[in-house]
Amino acid sequence: MLRSVKYGLNGAVLAGLVAAPLVWTSIDKDVHLSVDGKTTTVSTTASNVGQVLRGQNYVVGQHDLVAPAPKSAVKDGMKVVLRHGRLLHLDIDGTRKSVWTTASTVQEALSQLGYTTADFVSVSRSRRLPLSPTSLAIRTPRVVTVVHDGKTERVSTTDATVAQLLADLNVKLNPKDRISTQPDAPLSAGQVVTIQRVGQKTLVRTVSVDFKVIRKADATMSAGKTKLLTQGKKGSMKITYSVVYVDGKAAARTKLSSRTVSAPRNQVLAVGTKQKSAYDARGKVSVGAPTPGSAKAIAKELLAKRGWGDDQYSCLVQMWTRESGWRTSAANPSGAYGIPQALPGSKMASAGPDWQTNAETQIKWGIGYIAARYNTPCGAWSFWQAHNYY
Repeated sequence: MLRSVKYGLNGAVLAGLVAAPLVWTSIDKDVHLSVDGKTTTVSTTASNVGQVLRGQNYVVGQHDLVAPAPKSAVKDGMKVVLRHGRLLHLDIDGTRKSVWTTASTVQEALSQLGYTTADFVSVSRSRRLPLSPTSLAIRTPRVVTVVHDGKTERVSTTDATVAQLLADLNVKLNPKDRISTQPDAPLSAGQVVTIQRVGQKTLVRTVSVDFKVIRKADATMSAGKTKLLTQGKKGSMKITYSVVYVDGKAAARTKLSSRTVSAPRNQVLAVGTKQKSAYDARGKVSVGAPTPGSAKAIAKELLAKRGWGDDQYSCLVQMWTRESGWRTSAANPSGAYGIPQALPGSKMASAGPDWQTNAETQIKWGIGYIAARYNTPCGAWSFWQAHNYY
């Protein structure tokens, strides 16, 4: 009886030993664990996905992706995916923002965010993203117009600055060129960048130089007559300029130097002073030239007719004494002539055809000129004293 009990116990123990492997086999499970794209196979007795991950020392953060969900039951041969969240600090066309992604590479992150290969990114697209924060600069294409060298180019670019765009277009800037914006300025959509080519050249020009006209009094010729003594001839001069060109057109010119090639030859004229007839103190025709005294007498009489007294006569005497000495034939190289020194003398023809010799004609014209411009002889004399002419 005892023997049979013993055999019975031994049998039970053996049965338990035989059955035990069957129980453990049903608990162990093989799980294919993919963490950030890297897959390994682990054996586990965990009942749910969360336990599997904790068993492999993975801590699931709020931005991580787990599939199936952490509370999902574990099945033998199942695949569990864990993708860690990664923080990206983005600069998108100058605008900054931060986003989380479970992508493992830059290219994958850009695709998740909706960016294509047409967009610029500051790092290699194949770069794997670390678990630590990553900074990325993204520039989307923008249309920019560049005007240079007589042509207009409209381009789509992801360059950050004007200088980068010009380098891509192989547009080189010379030191003196003008540009509508600073080369290091950021590009914006619709921007127009204008470049003006600035050059500088030295030019030499030959110009003519006018001659002067010299008048010499000739008492053998009738007053008002002229005779050419020496024919004038223009000279020439070479002038050196520094010329600034903008887009091929002269924009500014600076004189650097000048050199006389040939001097001008002055033209000399003889001016007749011989009187044909004259007036005495009463304005009657007399032989010989009128004297200053007789001319003054005529002036005093004409002033009195205008209601001007001795004070005005005194001013007129002082002024015309300095101008002509009261001589009807007084001639100046400038062309001024007669008692009032009309410039030119032919102006006095409005007072009479004998303006070249007649003292009264000259004085009438002179008094009319003074009245129209200075009101009175003293007004003219005051101006003369300040400017040495009237």
